[in-house]
Amino acid sequence: MGVVIIGTGNWGSTLAGVVNPKQPVRMWCESADWIDRTKEYLKEVVGADRPGITVEVAFSSKLSADDVAIIVVPSSQIAAVAEQIKQVGKPYPILVTASKGLERKTFRTMSQVMQEVLPDATVAVLSGPNIAKEIADGRPAKAVIGCENVTALLHTAKALRSDRLWLDMTRDTVDLELCAAMKGVFAIGAGVIMQRKMGANFMGLMMTFGLREIAEVGKFLGVSSAHIFGITGLGDLVGTCFSPDSRNYRLGELLAAGVPLQEALDRVGMVVEGAMTASAVSEMAVLRLPVPLFTAIAQIVEQPGEESIRKFERTLLEYPGGVAFAP
Repeated sequence: MGVVIIGTGNWGSTLAGVVNPKQPVRMWCESADWIDRTKEYLKEVVGADRPGITVEVAFSSKLSADDVAIIVVPSSQIAAVAEQIKQVGKPYPILVTASKGLERKTFRTMSQVMQEVLPDATVAVLSGPNIAKEIADGRPAKAVIGCENVTALLHTAKALRSDRLWLDMTRDTVDLELCAAMKGVFAIGAGVIMQRKMGANFMGLMMTFGLREIAEVGKFLGVSSAHIFGITGLGDLVGTCFSPDSRNYRLGELLAAGVPLQEALDRVGMVVEGAMTASAVSEMAVLRLPVPLFTAIAQIVEQPGEESIRKFERTLLEYPGGVAFAP
């Protein structure tokens, strides 16, 4: 048994240093050009200097049924990676998606995208309030691993769990992913609030109403309230909204400072899944779901400028029913 990490960005490289140190880890780069850069970044990750971590070009070595392959690529690349795994053929390893995002056109999660390409594969999900930089600096973290297959769930947890990565387990997968994708939208809003110095009061409003909208969309999609108000929902929402290391938060700051969208994305330097999710969820307004805050943040992303910022502020102040809501 070994761990294969497909994707060597910040989160993928961080995972190499935090998973079970007894497991050999293969880090798969997109091309040979990334090998040296990945090795340099690993020097900055606590725990990644241990023996047993190798960096190689993706699919240059074989996968086995005992392996746990963590997919940590942008959501737009998930289907392509799944196709590559399909071409390699069976036996498939346990596939763990650690990418947070949704397909805009279909509203499918990453595990659903992978399962469509690989219907015979076992797909699990890793999610939680996991800011990569904090973990790379040596701080412990807690996450949830979800897989419908209990045997695979236990196998995966054993391969990943360590004294720095604490794992809860569930048989749910899509619920975890929907919570993770939706919270990223409000991290963009948090960046806007901080850049414009709106203050903690506005942050409190946004997180309250943001959680309400996550719950509304989650109810419509059949997401368990246990996950919405657990660490993959509320916990991840709080963590990412208060972390300047969050890429979604950083995007919100840049957009609020007047930086054009493409330049802001380039300056963040990493894929910002919340930008795509904002648009996807806001489109659910046609189903008469009450998502004015999702819509306001989507407008900031799609039409950045003063008018969109003012609409965001008004949405928070005019939001109806600020007394209480039932999950």
